[in-house]
Amino acid sequence: MMKNLLKLISVIVLSIFVQVHSNAQARLEIQNNSKRELTVKVMRSDGGNGELFTTVYISPNGSETVYFKETGNYFTKTKASLAKKKPICRKGDLFEVYNGSDGYSVLTLTLTIIESTVPKASGGKEISEKEFNEN
Repeated sequence: MMKNLLKLISVIVLSIFVQVHSNAQARLEIQNNSKRELTVKVMRSDGGNGELFTTVYISPNGSETVYFKETGNYFTKTKASLAKKKPICRKGDLFEVYNGSDGYSVLTLTLTIIESTVPKASGGKEISEKEFNEN
């Protein structure tokens, strides 16, 4: 009886371990260090304008996590909005995501905007609202 119980416990523990590790996947945490609402488009790079992978909405000083099942190259397009202010739109640099049997990427992207007469945003390059809305 005790032997069967130990076997059952071993099988359950092994099953949980396999489940946890098979569900591990690459991720990108996006942190918003600003007073603005962010709309972040994560784009899969296709050598051109990119293909929309997902869109996340992040509250001021909040964060969201994006999960990836496939290895690939990605970039972000971000629109930072604040009432009575012109939106700030930026295109981020290309980054690689790896998701394999031997490991996966864990990435963090922090977006900071310093409010002033001319707000200053960190990272990437400025783009028009029209370019942000494409894809």
